[in-house]
Amino acid sequence: MANQQVYQYLPAGSIRLLSIVPGFASEAINCSLVVVADVEQAPTFDAISYVWGTELSEEPIMCNGQRMTVTKNLIEAMSYLRPLPRWESVITWPENHPLHSSRNVWREFASNRQEEREHSDFQQERPIWIDALCINQKDNAEKSLHVKSIDRVYANAHTVKIWLGKLPNTAHPTNRPPPELQLLRGVPVFLTQRSKPIGQRGKMPVVLTMIAQALRNVQAGETYPTASKSAADAVYRNLVHGFPNASAEDWQCLREFFDNLWFQRVWVVQEVVLAPRAIAILGDWEVQWTALGQAATWFQTHGFALPTNVEFKGELGDLLPISEVAAMWHMHMTPGKRRPLLQMLRDLRGRKATLKEDKIYATYSLAEETANTDKLDPLIEPVYGNPINEVYQNVIRFLVIEHGELSALSHAGGIQGLKTTAWPSWVPDWSQPKACVELVSHNQDNPPYNANSNEHLTIGDSTDPGCLSVKGIRVPLGGIRVYGDKLVSYGFRHKTYKEERDFVGAAWSLIAHWADKVNNPEEMRPDMYRPKNIPHTFVSTLTAGLSDEKQPINEDPGFLDDAAQWLLQQFGKRIPVSGIGQKWNWSDTLWKSSSSIRFHEAFTRVCLHRRFFVTAGNLMGIGPETIERDDIVVILFGGKVPYVVRELGEGKYCFIGECYVPGLMAGEAVEQWKTSESQAQFFNLV
Repeated sequence: MANQQVYQYLPAGSIRLLSIVPGFASEAINCSLVVVADVEQAPTFDAISYVWGTELSEEPIMCNGQRMTVTKNLIEAMSYLRPLPRWESVITWPENHPLHSSRNVWREFASNRQEEREHSDFQQERPIWIDALCINQKDNAEKSLHVKSIDRVYANAHTVKIWLGKLPNTAHPTNRPPPELQLLRGVPVFLTQRSKPIGQRGKMPVVLTMIAQALRNVQAGETYPTASKSAADAVYRNLVHGFPNASAEDWQCLREFFDNLWFQRVWVVQEVVLAPRAIAILGDWEVQWTALGQAATWFQTHGFALPTNVEFKGELGDLLPISEVAAMWHMHMTPGKRRPLLQMLRDLRGRKATLKEDKIYATYSLAEETANTDKLDPLIEPVYGNPINEVYQNVIRFLVIEHGELSALSHAGGIQGLKTTAWPSWVPDWSQPKACVELVSHNQDNPPYNANSNEHLTIGDSTDPGCLSVKGIRVPLGGIRVYGDKLVSYGFRHKTYKEERDFVGAAWSLIAHWADKVNNPEEMRPDMYRPKNIPHTFVSTLTAGLSDEKQPINEDPGFLDDAAQWLLQQFGKRIPVSGIGQKWNWSDTLWKSSSSIRFHEAFTRVCLHRRFFVTAGNLMGIGPETIERDDIVVILFGGKVPYVVRELGEGKYCFIGECYVPGLMAGEAVEQWKTSESQAQFFNLV
């Protein structure tokens, strides 16, 4: 009954705004909702971005005179975000307080609510918009209708307030002061001593000091002497950029800050990307989103970012979980630019959502295909309550039909390669991250591959909604004959791990005899598979034919030299490098001037959670970790890469995933098929 008394019908285009009565932290929350007919004409309001959480608060709030139960996270946010009473009994800091922003390096981008009452964002009595209260969460029809227009709310808000939670009342872990920032001859450096024990007053001053240092580095650019040397020397890098060494516990403070759950959620992306202005609030501290975005981007650019697609098991040191923050900042800096829906699905896939369908719906406000929410295709119309497998398969079917190509299939398979009764194998599980990177991207102007030789997509008839029927051809002798173990390590910070060396060594052992000119006469093999070219083709396979800058390896001779150098470093003469690069017959002195970093980064990025395999027709390739012997390599029309499928009988196939196979990537199999008498077939993927 209370729900019906709080909420009335909300027409399309209108919103509810919430007003919270000022109060002290110990007082109960008292608020009221009012309907505004048009969000574009709404009075000045703020919008809240926060992590919902699942734990309910024991204390209810009063909304429109009715008791309501909300989550613990929400009631904490409302308690902190409501203004304090404008009474003289509210104590504020004097300007000589040691944490007052006017006295510290964070003065330009952060402050504490206790500094002043008049101008702080904490003290503004503007109405606010909070999705959990301003949308009736018990009405699926209302949720489905208004989820399409949430972008207008955040775009029209005066300020988006990012609630990061309460700040633990703990001191800096070492109980020593954090270093102070200064500029020495234009170079930002840390001083090791500070007269005032700010670090003993909590971790937040340490975090703000580290962010301030990154921002000073942004302002300094890369003009100060020898800054480029820091690319491969982490110790020197920290010194020249003004940070403590990797073992300093200051990094743990900063890592804990960026490890906040808010940065990992899916809905927050549109909320901060579309915001004209945003501030992050952690306890009594408020920090400008601009500062966080710029700092995170600087850290990522200079090698401080943790890898995002695998669990990193090494020493964390000065590594930070800032890639997701940097990605949001990059999108924030291109306001109004919509991106392909498939790209948004990929970029948000690793984020968290309470409802699995939100991994789809949260992309709509930023995607090209959903710019006109009044005319959405029925396949992607948001409907809360539909089975999640239908939601996911409908969006993939929409992308395939809408764009007439199969790049969406590059996001399926791999960890989903095994058929289940409830989930079609060709449908990505967007609720789970995908360990391996995709070989192709949607809407590439000049795609690096053309396995289908521009044969147009042809979709077959099927009455089974869980079946995708696509025309294509089998690759002659394309059955997988043998394969190696998957790569589970990650190339990072120029260090080669044993797992990476073992992966390459095991892969080479499968085809090493192909480089034997005695047993494999060159005239009997395609050019790239002739003995003298086997090392080059091997490098092409390990990198999917692209350098670390995603350019064809043959157009970057320096990259091939890099590959040859890495192979020499790791395997000596066990793997021949003749013919790979241009320096293979140079002296050891010249070799020492080369670097193997670029090849190492490229091959580990491509091969992570993939296997090296050999087909019955003696083609080498890399494919999904879930491949099995006798799986077959096929070319599906509309797909720029080959795919691995598993025959199930009765014309049905399980989709295993995309693959890279030298000798198939430029349409060779399709051109051969055109001159043969064989027929194309429909592959019914289930």
